[in-house]
Amino acid sequence: MTDRSAAQFNAHADRYATSEFHRAGPSLPVLLRLAAPTPGDHALDVATGTGNTALALAPFVQDVTGVDVADAMLAHARERATRERLNNATFRSGDAEALPFPDGTFTLVTSRHAPHHFVHLDHFLAEAWRVLRPGGRLVIADQVSPSPEVQAWTDTYQRLRDPSHHAQRPVQAWQALSAQAGFTWAAHKIVPYELPFDWWTAQSGCTPDTVAALRAHAATLDAAQQEAAGLILDEHGKLNAHREPMLVVRLEKPGR
Repeated sequence: MTDRSAAQFNAHADRYATSEFHRAGPSLPVLLRLAAPTPGDHALDVATGTGNTALALAPFVQDVTGVDVADAMLAHARERATRERLNNATFRSGDAEALPFPDGTFTLVTSRHAPHHFVHLDHFLAEAWRVLRPGGRLVIADQVSPSPEVQAWTDTYQRLRDPSHHAQRPVQAWQALSAQAGFTWAAHKIVPYELPFDWWTAQSGCTPDTVAALRAHAATLDAAQQEAAGLILDEHGKLNAHREPMLVVRLEKPGR
């Protein structure tokens, strides 16, 4: 993660704290199902933001720690944990690519709606491997590009809207990187999202100039390419929304 990520999310923490997309979007129940949390689990939620995934795990595990680079987001997470009396949830500052924990601390690591911000995904995967005990699992939910051919256009589109975006990797890239890190690809599901353009741009504080640049970028595609990229236009050709496939995957560290 970078200073740019911290600045972006500190500036818009209040919006993220009230976003139902982040708090309870359709990837969350799938992540919980694949994670299969147990009362004996020591869980870590990486890039926890306002704590949505960590707090969803809290009733099912022995303890959960959320880490994030954005202090304003962590303040919301702590406030909600206190309000909901989830005393086994703690939150602290931490970088996804250099986790501040000893080897083998956790049995379950999660990260949801965050890895597209990670500049060095291989570093994050190596860190998750390091802090997991043998037999532990890493469960990730993150947006993916529909195909490798669409990724370059999609990354520009996402980065115009949110400069802290780094890469919206296709599933093939996730499979290769997780295998290189030593993980076994145990199960996955693609969860479809449809994001209204006006909400999506407001969520990250886009200016009118940025909104215009996003519309102009969408217009560089022909109709077939717009369909491949998941863009949804109204009858007048105005960009209304886009489809965003969300990969939810369970990766396992071999051994016991």
